[in-house]
Amino acid sequence: EGVGLVVVGPEAPLVAGLADALEARGVPAFGPSAAAARLEGSKAFMKDLCAKYGIPTAAYATFSDPEAAKAHVRRVGAPVVVKADGLAAGKGVVV
Repeated sequence: EGVGLVVVGPEAPLVAGLADALEARGVPAFGPSAAAARLEGSKAFMKDLCAKYGIPTAAYATFSDPEAAKAHVRRVGAPVVVKADGLAAGKGVVV
């Protein structure tokens, strides 16, 4: 009979643009676009966006070098929340 609506739930397909692809093929989809899903898919992107537009958020720093990250944690002291950038299925936080 056809597909009436696809509800896209897992974060990886949303970030990959599944809702966009379905809509482009005329299949109604419930879920954010890939551009909107990026807010959830990248913690660094979200924090940078908040900083750029003056949206209140906790202080943050981003690192690709583990030693620089460790030095930052020693410098600011505890408690520190460390979040992995990218998709973490709700498990990307260490305190």
